[in-house]
Order: sequence, then C-alpha cells, then structure tokens
Amino acid sequence: MSTASNATRGISPGTKILLVAGAFVFCAVIALVFFAFDPTKAGFFPPCLFHALTGLDCPGCGAQRALHELLHGHLMAALRFNAMFVLSLPLMAWFGPLWTWRVWHKRPVLANPKWLYWYGAAWLVFGVLRNLPVPVFAWFFAP
Repeated sequence: MSTASNATRGISPGTKILLVAGAFVFCAVIALVFFAFDPTKAGFFPPCLFHALTGLDCPGCGAQRALHELLHGHLMAALRFNAMFVLSLPLMAWFGPLWTWRVWHKRPVLANPKWLYWYGAAWLVFGVLRNLPVPVFAWFFAP
C-alpha cells in the first residue's frame, strides 16, 4: 500500500467527502479570485521570489497571469505568459480525480513514477529555455 493510502486509513467516509468537497470549493474560490482580479494590477498576489532575486523567470513565472487570461478565454495570451502551465492543466484535471479515487479506494497512487520524473524534467527544460536570449523562445515565453 502507498503512504497516501496509509494516511487515509483511519478517515471516515464522511470526512473523505468533506475533504473532497473542500478541495473543490477551494479550487472554485481560487478560480473566482483569478477571474475577478488581474494579477498585473491587484497588489495582493505574491511575487515570484526567484525572479526577484535573480531577474530570471522560473518555470512557474507567468502562471498567475496565464490563469487569469485563460479564465477570460484568451488562450494565446495565456500560452504566452506560461505555456507549460496551460498545457499541464489537462494533466492536472485528469490526475487530480484519479489520485482522489485511488486514495479513496486504498490503491497505490502511482504504479510507476517514471512519468513524473519526465514531467519534472520537462518543467526544468521549460524553465531554462524561457530564459535563453533566442528569438524563437522570446515570443512564446514572454514574461
């Protein structure tokens, strides 16, 4: 059994339902905040510490702005702010419910975590490429 399954062993089904419902409500509230407030204008969004210290864009830089643009239906603007984040959303939408179902039914969460290493490596490559002074990367990975 996985550690996630062991962690939920003593949790009642009612508590699990509340946790899942709470996660959905949390995501809905986050989506509502990002829809209502533009991260470039609202001052309460946290800045990127990596960017503040180095002047470089981290792999996640632009994700807040991308989410705001995506929620307003501006796919190309969202891709320019953070393409990796936007392209990862379908994976997150698939893996989130799958993970919840597997934990709920006390099944291993990841049968083979190799794909997770490849996914992490893709984020790392994305982070490096978006900081290279090459025109082909500059238009697609705009800060």
